[in-house]
Amino acid sequence: MRKPIVAFGLFVTAIALLAACSSAATPAPTPPAALPGTSWRLGAQGGTAPAARALPTLTFGTDGTVSGNTTCNNYTGMFTATGSSISITGLQTTTNQECAPETKQVETTFLASLGTVTSWRAGDVPLPSGIVVLAPVKLLLNGPTPLIFTQS
Repeated sequence: MRKPIVAFGLFVTAIALLAACSSAATPAPTPPAALPGTSWRLGAQGGTAPAARALPTLTFGTDGTVSGNTTCNNYTGMFTATGSSISITGLQTTTNQECAPETKQVETTFLASLGTVTSWRAGDVPLPSGIVVLAPVKLLLNGPTPLIFTQS
């Protein structure tokens, strides 16, 4: 009779140990391993944080398209990414809103910068000096004018 009780005690102890090992704290958000299916909001452009009301968006479609809003107009384009290399081409606005001159300038410089990116990194990426972006997951699109995004 003693052997079944000891075996049962060992079984309960093993289950308790396994349960303790599997109840870890909630993990921090992880950066995407791939861009398709992710959406972002501009946090900084060329080392400068945009005005709070001028935050263009960027979505990478699962079909190789990019789309978003420049804070003035919607836009679309195509992207290809291999490893950390990226190319964004064919950018064009799909609406033709009249915008304030400063908003139109944000659109013009954002789309021009987006069309010249050459590489990407996601996660806790190093930021240009003097720029603080308060978000756990960031996307850096590198090119002549680096673009830093927070996940939206």
